[in-house]
Amino acid sequence: MKNVAIIVAAGKGKRFKSKLPKQYLKINGMEVIAHAIKNFELADDIDAILLVVEKRYIDTVKNKIVKKYGFKKVIDVLSGGKERYDSVYNAISLLKKYNPVNIFIHDGARPFFDRNLIKKIKDELKNYYACIPVKKIASTVKHIKGNFIEKTEDRNFLRIAHTPQGFNFKKFIEFYDKKVIKKIKPTDDAVLFEKKGLKVKMIEDEKMNIKITTKEDFKILKKIVKRS
Repeated sequence: MKNVAIIVAAGKGKRFKSKLPKQYLKINGMEVIAHAIKNFELADDIDAILLVVEKRYIDTVKNKIVKKYGFKKVIDVLSGGKERYDSVYNAISLLKKYNPVNIFIHDGARPFFDRNLIKKIKDELKNYYACIPVKKIASTVKHIKGNFIEKTEDRNFLRIAHTPQGFNFKKFIEFYDKKVIKKIKPTDDAVLFEKKGLKVKMIEDEKMNIKITTKEDFKILKKIVKRS
């Protein structure tokens, strides 16, 4: 078990404003999280998949998603924590007994991404401890202070972080200390490597990799998939 995918899907999606968390809504007859799992299931470079979900959905995910769709690479379905970084901590705590070489951490609300990213990231992890996919920013970005524009950022030096993000497991668990993450409150996992002054390799992600945050995102993604 050299390469393990961790799919983090314990969020309640407050901004989505739905009784059913967005990761369990369906696109083309399949749950959002199931699409994400399927991508890793079909990836030759992934040996195992670990799912982290809200406690009350563990049985649902095990029986109505993993079992239903016959996902063979899923080794466990864990209960998530209050915050995303708590969920990641739960996942890596379990993985210590497996001691994989690399981990690929992915948002459960990103159902579609280019599977070629996995191989590209894996190849980069031979030389770097961390590698993440990023997307160029098309819009002009303003830096604000109070209610005023302070300056215009040079978008040539800005990127939007995507997932899956790949990391060397031994180095990751060295950094992912509970006291540290509670202090930093990382919104993605590459932040810890940045804080330690280690290089985080980037890969330009040109394909569709939409994270569903709002109902509008969900509607847009459904339309894109319907047209494709």
